[in-house]
Amino acid sequence: MEENFEEEKPETQLEEPKKQTWAEYFETEAATRAVYLIFGLIAITMVMTYLQTRTDAICCGDWDGYYHIRWSAMLWESLSSGNGLPRFEWLPLTVLNPDDYADHHFLFHLLQIPFLWFFEPVMAAKVATIFFAVAAIFSVYWLIYRYGIKHQLIWLIAILTCSNMFYFRMNMAKAPPLTIIITVLGIHLLFQRKYVWLLPLMFAFVWTYSLFPLLLFAAFFWTIIIAWNERRFEWRPLAYTLAGMILGNIINPYFPNNLKLFFEHFWTKFKVGSDFAVAVGMEWYPYTGMELMMVFPVALLAMLIGYILFVPRDAKLPEKATFFLMFTTVLLAAQFRSKRFAEYFPPFAILFAAFAYNAFTAPRVRELPEEFQRDIDPFLDVAKPSEKQSWLDAGKKAAPWVVGALLTSFWFYNLVGLHRWGFDEAGMVDMIASNENADRYRRAMDWATALDETGADNIPPGEIIFNCTWDDFPKLFFYNTKHRYVYGLDPNYLYSADPELYKLLKDITEGRVDDPAPLIRERFGSNYIFADARENTDMIAKMLESGWVETIYEDDEARLFRIRPEKGDPPDETEEPETDEEKQILDDLERKDNTADTNEENA
Repeated sequence: MEENFEEEKPETQLEEPKKQTWAEYFETEAATRAVYLIFGLIAITMVMTYLQTRTDAICCGDWDGYYHIRWSAMLWESLSSGNGLPRFEWLPLTVLNPDDYADHHFLFHLLQIPFLWFFEPVMAAKVATIFFAVAAIFSVYWLIYRYGIKHQLIWLIAILTCSNMFYFRMNMAKAPPLTIIITVLGIHLLFQRKYVWLLPLMFAFVWTYSLFPLLLFAAFFWTIIIAWNERRFEWRPLAYTLAGMILGNIINPYFPNNLKLFFEHFWTKFKVGSDFAVAVGMEWYPYTGMELMMVFPVALLAMLIGYILFVPRDAKLPEKATFFLMFTTVLLAAQFRSKRFAEYFPPFAILFAAFAYNAFTAPRVRELPEEFQRDIDPFLDVAKPSEKQSWLDAGKKAAPWVVGALLTSFWFYNLVGLHRWGFDEAGMVDMIASNENADRYRRAMDWATALDETGADNIPPGEIIFNCTWDDFPKLFFYNTKHRYVYGLDPNYLYSADPELYKLLKDITEGRVDDPAPLIRERFGSNYIFADARENTDMIAKMLESGWVETIYEDDEARLFRIRPEKGDPPDETEEPETDEEKQILDDLERKDNTADTNEENA
């Protein structure tokens, strides 16, 4: 008798799960979120490209980007020719003198080099700025995508509207975008508990920018959260981060000068209050409460939402929301110390609100996947909702659209301002378009580096040019590396090296010294002086009147002077005859002054 039986299939031949088709995938929530992510990348790229191209100069507000891209070019030239790191000789009187110089943006400068392979320096800096800024902003948005925050597009618009000042500073050709990228990666590693990778990340951070302690703070906050929730000391985040910080500082091409420069920065900048010994750039001074409300309305609203929605459950802290509460609150407090943190507080405020919202709305009991719920809905006997419940459901569905519409309108206002109906409010485009032109000082520096009719240098190579203003240095250095300068990048660099010399410089440039030229030659070693055509008028007048100085170059942007070997006659300034129009103006002013004096006497 034959036996009929089914042959048992070996385990390897068991039926495999049916593979999902592309059509099925595109109907899932995961596909929708991926599309939103790509849309976000495109939107951020378009916004940053549009803003950066509103000016032909390296943006914005200051000229440090010119120094950064020129130094990147010099690094590449020296390294590619096998000569090692170039010697920085352009600020010999400061703490950045050739023997003490340290590049605390070293990795940033290296990362700019590939852009110089394809573009001339100014365009290379602008393209690099777009690339790094887009990567920084997208990394914030990616964190929202990666951790499944609901209403992804709403948070994208919130990021785009978080602060005009944030986007203004993201358009500068500086290292802070890399700081945001590294910080976001560090936060992701903390959330994933992949602590060992914090060591190389912190190592890279130390080589990139002097704000590397930010990642150490993040590790410290995460350690506190784990200790509260799990009642144990999680030492690894702090250990690996601290190890990366120590190694990055010691295994450093500028060791030990990098440590000296870091402590010089820390000592002069990170003080309580605004009692700087030296008047520094406005970015180092704090915001007032009113300025904070005007500059960061969306970011502050996000913080408020985050604080309201932050609710611990079952005596445990929501880890990610708690982290952003602690981390972003510190960044908010830092705004009262320095405007510099406008580069960091706004996007992290949005992240705090997003993660607090996600924790607040998370179900206490695990829900079924949305796709599965939709599939089984027809088979469920669900009671018809009441009219009140229907209105609530409709309101919940409409709320994201209303918030999105409001944020989108505010974003357009932020971008282009309002210049109609009697209003004249500047937007980001206006702020960036008002930047100084890219060629400012080019003509003066072309002359300074050129030869005269006899073949001699207009200014001999290696001369120290007395630049009257410290923030002119990046532009002068960009156009002219043939000569050296008195101070630049930060006035503290001169003050820290020689406080008395800095005070003398301020007395001279502010017109408090009657015969400044001999002091400039004797104390600063300078025989040549550079001044913006619009500035230092009192000093220049006194120098010319003294007979020690002669004008060797002048245009509508800049002036160059030479200190004579011996005192001569002041320039002969023959006064032009007064026109009838000028006489009428002066007569009117005199009558007004007389009337004012009479009113004071009668009062």
